[in-house]
Amino acid sequence: MSAEPSTQGGFLNTYTRFPLNIVRGQGHRVMDDQGRWYLDAFTGIGVMALGHSRAEVLKAIHAQVDALLHISNLCHVPVQTGLMSQLSQLYGGKVFLCNSGTEAVETAVKLARKHTGRSRILCAEGGFHGRTYMSLACTGRYQDGFGAMPADVLHVPADHLAEHVDETTAAVLVEPVQGEGGCVPVPLGGLREACDAVGALLVYDEVQCGLGRTGTLHPGAHVRTLAKALGGGLPLGAVVSEVDPFVPGDHGSTFGGNPVACAASCATLEIIQREGLVQACADRGQQLRSGLEAKGYAVTGAGLMLAVQVDDPAAELARLRQTGILTCSAGPNAVRLLPPFTLSGDEVEELVAAF
Repeated sequence: MSAEPSTQGGFLNTYTRFPLNIVRGQGHRVMDDQGRWYLDAFTGIGVMALGHSRAEVLKAIHAQVDALLHISNLCHVPVQTGLMSQLSQLYGGKVFLCNSGTEAVETAVKLARKHTGRSRILCAEGGFHGRTYMSLACTGRYQDGFGAMPADVLHVPADHLAEHVDETTAAVLVEPVQGEGGCVPVPLGGLREACDAVGALLVYDEVQCGLGRTGTLHPGAHVRTLAKALGGGLPLGAVVSEVDPFVPGDHGSTFGGNPVACAASCATLEIIQREGLVQACADRGQQLRSGLEAKGYAVTGAGLMLAVQVDDPAAELARLRQTGILTCSAGPNAVRLLPPFTLSGDEVEELVAAF
């Protein structure tokens, strides 16, 4: 029997979208189809760390498109090797490349379970780790209607994680700064020691907070997951690990480490390091926080990953759009700010004034 064509069309009902059609991005601003420009203060949920259309990133993308779009990971690919070298120098360890943050988390869980021979994954309440099944189980929310979640995941208050680490723990999975949970820093002190004492792995989910957005590179993890800003605007995720229990066939990805995404990533990482953008995130973030707090707002987060407490986020986001600021929410009572790492001091003042 042939299927009847859909009479509805459009996308599955998975997003509540802003009433905007964005057609162009340049620098730190995006333009809608009416020709109006907005300061991009959420960068595609933390993706466009260098803003839009950065010349060095576009040049790297164009050169790689001309050379090679795709090849199997059964081959050695020089641009992948270069990216793995950059990530290893930055963090230490071996690298697996994938396409997204949730894939990176799935990989990290598999790695931890195989390395330790245990299954228990210990997660912080309020965390967000993705929407595929294991990542969703580790998130602990957005699960209604999807049936049974993968087993042996325990959620505890973020400030009590170390107390629950024992000989049954395969890994502690934690965002150093929770994103969807309201840009809340998680206490990390003692976690590495607690994991080392029982042979568990400490996994930092840095999909949103990584690469320096919070003004630091978050030392202490055995394993870390990266995505969002990593690809320079293209889909790319990574796991960087001090341990490697895998053998060929244990894991893989057809598109993971796509050469074009890797080229964009190499250019992005080089700029972040060359221009000292980790420190810039710390400095501009403090300027932004201070300006908002001076106006009476409660602010959480670190660096350029901040949440501003408001009574009605949807209304505040609409008002900000009217003033030319584009951003998103963080939980039920906050507006989230994830501007480019390259934000200027004048643009910080523009953001503060918009509130």
